[in-house]
Amino acid sequence: MHILFLDDLGKCGGAFATVNSSSTNSDPAHGLSESQPTFKCNGHVAFGIPGPEDQLLCREAYAVGYDYDKKIPAWVAYRLTPDSMNKKFKRSNKFKQDTSIPIQYRSTLSDYRGSGYDRGHMAASAAVDSSYIAMLESFLLSNMVPQLPGLNRQGWRYLESYIREWTNERGKLYVVTGVLFEGDHGTIGNGVYVPTHFYKVVCDSVRQDVISFLLPHRNISKSEIPAFIVSVDEIERRTGLDFNRLLDDVIEDDVEVMW
Repeated sequence: MHILFLDDLGKCGGAFATVNSSSTNSDPAHGLSESQPTFKCNGHVAFGIPGPEDQLLCREAYAVGYDYDKKIPAWVAYRLTPDSMNKKFKRSNKFKQDTSIPIQYRSTLSDYRGSGYDRGHMAASAAVDSSYIAMLESFLLSNMVPQLPGLNRQGWRYLESYIREWTNERGKLYVVTGVLFEGDHGTIGNGVYVPTHFYKVVCDSVRQDVISFLLPHRNISKSEIPAFIVSVDEIERRTGLDFNRLLDDVIEDDVEVMW
């Protein structure tokens, strides 16, 4: 078993590591235990929530685990298909605070103003714009974290575009993206935390393939992205989350240690 990263990362046939490439099972819930999550959110957390957070938010095209103390999402999970992803609605850029979060724990537009940080999407607008409502919901600040422009507009943007390409090639992907805090971190505005790292875990449940990335919060170019491939185990160890809590233990172990 090996990973082949092509010059064009978007050609993902070798970018994913394969647990069982001969699998023909088409059930997206294959490997799930009998214990089903009570929070399902339109299938975006089909394999269970990564971890308990202060508030779980269900949107049309993604699910959020929100951290009150840090005023940002700890994780955002979403299911992508070509059908849902390729229904394009004009980007609104109407960033809004999320009024479903208690006011004392919300981030606001003024928190970001003059901070030097972008409002970085966790679920990319271009990937979750399956309807006009879904596109508008992608601009809620509960889907945002402070992100340096040199990451948000470069490496992070290219990684998001690769995931969209992989979705078109593979048919369905599950993505969990989120943040990590190690060592010193800053805040902006009224106590909105600035992450030290960002991750994405991308799972093809039909082929039982997975690829995951852990990016430091700095300027990152397109060419650097392959250097930040890590194991799912490493992200779980450093975040304390579980990205496959409802997967059969054998399948989960195979997927997570293959690196």
